Amino acid sequence: MTTRLIPGPAANRGNAEPFEAHEQSRVRAAAHHARRVFPGVVGELAHRELTAYADFGFRWASDALIPRLAAEILATPTPVTAEDRDRSGSFAAAPPRRRAR
Repeated sequence: MTTRLIPGPAANRGNAEPFEAHEQSRVRAAAHHARRVFPGVVGELAHRELTAYADFGFRWASDALIPRLAAEILATPTPVTAEDRDRSGSFAAAPPRRRAR
């Protein structure tokens, strides 16, 4: 019987670059914005992934998928709901206030 060894994972290099504070804030903002832009499971998944990435504090992927996701989410405008339209319509319909003399 021949014993075969399974190769282990590659050695950790320990050279991951830490986040700067503004990068961490940007990723967290994208995480919160993801819930508004993509309601439901997709928004929750994006929120969790982006929050975990920000909490970790280091850039570990060379393909920059998470930073690209954050940039795309932040570039997506928040959808306007019927409730928002009703709210803005009530302000527009109010007559201008006159100053008391």
